[in-house]
Amino acid sequence: MKIIYIILACCITGCIAEDSKHRPDKDSTVYSYAPSAVPDSGQPHSLDTVVIAGTYSGLLPCASCEGIETAITLYADRSFLMKEVYKGEQPDSFINKGKYEIKERVLYLKMDGAGVERPVMYTVTPNALTQLDMNGNEIQGAFAGHYRLIKN
Repeated sequence: MKIIYIILACCITGCIAEDSKHRPDKDSTVYSYAPSAVPDSGQPHSLDTVVIAGTYSGLLPCASCEGIETAITLYADRSFLMKEVYKGEQPDSFINKGKYEIKERVLYLKMDGAGVERPVMYTVTPNALTQLDMNGNEIQGAFAGHYRLIKN
């Protein structure tokens, strides 16, 4: 039984050592998550996709930090890249990519990979994206107006 624990410890140590080779900086940890709820329609690119292509950025509210510096780049081929930096005493960052779809002025971000069941949703307005809650509704409350990303 001891030999199994020794082999397991060696495997874990090897994985950690291999993973650290791929990180540019030990303090800048990048995490990723991804929903699978929005299917890729496979439809040709619409005019809406070309019009909204670009980078949208802003500081979104955060319950456990000083704010989430967010930048979403939408490409004409319906792919996107989202960078999030959680501000505060222990900053953390996330980089996600995947495909997006627009239905009835709602942008659905479908992350690559697995793990999150629902897509991230935004209302599309001229030169801005407004984040929606997990059910696709407008966010209410004192910070409702702060869930907006402006096109650069």
